[in-house]
Amino acid sequence: MLFKVIIQLFVYWIFCEAMTMKQMKNSGKMMRKTCQPKNSVADDKVDGIMRGEFLDDTNLKCYMACIMKMANAVKNGKINYEQSFKQADMLLPEEIKEEAKAAITTCKNAANGHKDICDASFHMTKCIYEANPSIFYFP
Repeated sequence: MLFKVIIQLFVYWIFCEAMTMKQMKNSGKMMRKTCQPKNSVADDKVDGIMRGEFLDDTNLKCYMACIMKMANAVKNGKINYEQSFKQADMLLPEEIKEEAKAAITTCKNAANGHKDICDASFHMTKCIYEANPSIFYFP
């Protein structure tokens, strides 16, 4: 599964074509199937992220970090703003691309001061949700 997600993202990256919302959600499902068991987090906690429910739960935070690593938003154990922005520009569907990039920019420093990648991912994800919940998607 992980290999399929990586290949799919690589193909889109090579051709610089944005995904459709359906493709993005399908990729998200595969990422979730990889990260959720690794972090022993219940469905209701993961589903709550989309509703803006950011629980102070270590497993949930590390699930967010796993997803962000798979999305290539983490480099050397830290949130990589430039890569996150680049990925959004290349891969996100046109209908949410500009608003998502604005949210990422707003949250550029949200992970600062959080040395643990799980905490940093949590704060970055929460910030992006709060910046624009209408375009927020997190598998």
